[in-house]
Amino acid sequence: MKNHQGKIRCIKKYEIFTPVLIPSFSSKGFPQIQELHNYLKFKLTAASLVSTYDLHYGYLNGDEIYESDILIVDSGGYERNQEHDISDIYGSLYFPKEWNETLYEQQVKKLKPITDILLVNFDYVECFPLKEQMARAKATFEKFPEFATDFLCKPISSDEAIINVNDVIHKSAAFFVFDVLGFTEKELGHSILERANSVYRIRKALTVAGLETPIHIFGCLDPLSVILYYLCGADIFDGLSWLRFSVKNGTPTYMNHHAISSGLWDKYDTEVKVIGYAENLEELSQLKDRLVKFTESSDWSCLGIKKEDFEQLNRIFERIEGLSDNE
Repeated sequence: MKNHQGKIRCIKKYEIFTPVLIPSFSSKGFPQIQELHNYLKFKLTAASLVSTYDLHYGYLNGDEIYESDILIVDSGGYERNQEHDISDIYGSLYFPKEWNETLYEQQVKKLKPITDILLVNFDYVECFPLKEQMARAKATFEKFPEFATDFLCKPISSDEAIINVNDVIHKSAAFFVFDVLGFTEKELGHSILERANSVYRIRKALTVAGLETPIHIFGCLDPLSVILYYLCGADIFDGLSWLRFSVKNGTPTYMNHHAISSGLWDKYDTEVKVIGYAENLEELSQLKDRLVKFTESSDWSCLGIKKEDFEQLNRIFERIEGLSDNE
């Protein structure tokens, strides 16, 4: 993995350095999200993500979201759509409420710049060519110049479930107008290899264009996946898996497993979950520290991953580098 792309980069508007690991909050699958946020908000010192959809419909109190150093304000597209992210293990039936660009902008206008805010552009139901996506996002961001900009790149055709990586690479120089370039994990490819290769190729193209724009992977907070995508050149990660699983030593487990292995088997399920959430936030902080130490030292042991996992990462990189040589 000598050609890995892991590097400390910067969200220039705020001089916030990556990597950034972001615990997300969403009403989709978590109807008690306000209670969770109330309990955990004082532990959200580094970063957090909330949705304009949830703020608009009152699932989260808009006056109590500014606890972290950087707040990512998402477009509401995840809550509007019936599709679920990769870490969702149930894919339960979901009925969203009305959501459109007007409601999104009305909610953004209510945000208070009392902490550093990274704003995600509106996520349309319709598909548009990448050039039009960028123009629409730029027009939106120009209305809110006080916030940093996170351009969420989407598929250009309803016939394709993933982004057109070649198109992104071709237009890579034009991304200089945005502070951050974002992609949902599931739209980067149909397999882990394909997604990792997409990140690797996009990062290389940005580097060739002279850009160190951080790459944000939406819906990815699995520790081993974060390490893989970080080595491929991604920088910012968010997701809901920290509310779905208990993460111990970099490995997600079911909450029941966590209750037994941690000696919490006499606690109510609700208490086990809350304890697990707080511990997960600490795990995310430690993972970030390991990534930084690795980047500064080039010592692979700093990543703290198992030998067999490291071997698999090596195999993935060998395939990616082989694919790169054949381009």
